Amino acid sequence: MSLDVSRGPVAANSDPSEIPSRRQDTRFEPPAVAAEDSPQAAPAKAAAILMQALFGLSRWLWWLVKAPLLAYLSLRRSLTAASVSILLASVMTLNVIWGFPWSGMMGGCLAMLMVGFAINRLMRPRLKLSVSLPRSAIAGQPFSANVRLANPSYFPALDLRVGWHREGVREIRLGHHETDWDASPPVSVSILRSGDQMYWHGSMLFNERGIHDLPPFQVASTFPFHLFHIRLPLETKTKIAITPAPASDDDDPMTRVMLAAIGDWSKQLVAGAPVEYVGNREYQVGVPVRRWDFASWARLGRPIVREYQSPSIQAVTLVVDTSQWLADPAASSRARQRELQVDFERLMSITATAISDLTSRRVQLKLFLTSESPLDHSAVQHSNSFGESSELMLVRLAAAQPMDPALAEKRIRETIDESRSQPVLVFSLFELASEQRSGLAGHLPPNVSYLSLERRQPTAPPASGPGISGRVKSGSAHSRGHLTGAEAVQ
Repeated sequence: MSLDVSRGPVAANSDPSEIPSRRQDTRFEPPAVAAEDSPQAAPAKAAAILMQALFGLSRWLWWLVKAPLLAYLSLRRSLTAASVSILLASVMTLNVIWGFPWSGMMGGCLAMLMVGFAINRLMRPRLKLSVSLPRSAIAGQPFSANVRLANPSYFPALDLRVGWHREGVREIRLGHHETDWDASPPVSVSILRSGDQMYWHGSMLFNERGIHDLPPFQVASTFPFHLFHIRLPLETKTKIAITPAPASDDDDPMTRVMLAAIGDWSKQLVAGAPVEYVGNREYQVGVPVRRWDFASWARLGRPIVREYQSPSIQAVTLVVDTSQWLADPAASSRARQRELQVDFERLMSITATAISDLTSRRVQLKLFLTSESPLDHSAVQHSNSFGESSELMLVRLAAAQPMDPALAEKRIRETIDESRSQPVLVFSLFELASEQRSGLAGHLPPNVSYLSLERRQPTAPPASGPGISGRVKSGSAHSRGHLTGAEAVQ
């Protein structure tokens, strides 16, 4: 129905037929019957309502069956030595020997358990957490971890135990507590008042290389009277890069030979750079003198020395081939998978040692990992080029993952082409003469040195510069450790 909202006088000589009729505007038209309200849709609608009712009833029945089990598990996880002792005392009050229970003692024990459980749940701590960590840490070596806990609640937090480890009754599931990390033991805090904060200072370590999520920080309260536990895992939402542990001469004889070869290659690289004369300066007491300038000394009447330095710092491109045999987990045995993992971790450990050795010799190093996508690699090279710090390179090693050998060979070729005449050092798990690297064999330029870490003796390509070759036996690059000692400061 439409209405004309214009307001104006009707002309006296106007035709009445031209005046709009109100009856035409107010005619009633019955609404059309919707398809869902038709008689054919009534059974379907009733069936849908019945299904919803049955679904709600099934959920209610499932909760009714599950509630006792959840209550038992919650009570079991909350039990302490004190609550177990009171529970045993309440069983003894049944007085089976004399035939009648000691109702007073039984009521007192049960009341103490129920009241203690209720207070423990009502006074649960509500804390906020912040974590302070280093950017990276070495696998198997402890690092400092600082945690700040604040109490924004109106009620104090009483009888606390704070730390990374979960204390109390263990889970029934096997392997639930098998972790690849360790931390300092929890500490006790008697009271954390409203608005106050405390600090947990301790150490932590991860045994495996990678980008790891920190586990939840555990806060437990045993108020009142240490009858029950209430545990609150606080999510840290923090990651840390665990870099590979450097290879050591004590790992095995082959590792010792490999590290010696890398050291000799880097020494030849630095020693091959000639020195240039840069000028004269006046002699200063205590400064070592390489060569005197006697002509200038005689002319000026004071001792003058000549200064020499290397023309520039050597720049090296280190290529890490992260490809390996991609074994099918369903077809290969667990021992074979573990063997491949150990070989890959050994490659990362030797690479970390090479980075430390080259950077200590004032060599500008550019790291290329075949597992990195071209977009990520371009961003890293554009922002850092040869000025990337060793810590950032180790962090990139922490995120390295095995990849397909064919794609890795393509990326190695591209990197070698971009390096031009600069020295290039390639680390790989495959021999140069193997089928996976047949495309590189015989086509490497003289500035490229290829190091194979396969168990068989690799074939080194001809090169005018320093070259290295070697092999590494399987073994663990680091050992697991345990930590002790932590403190809490309010």
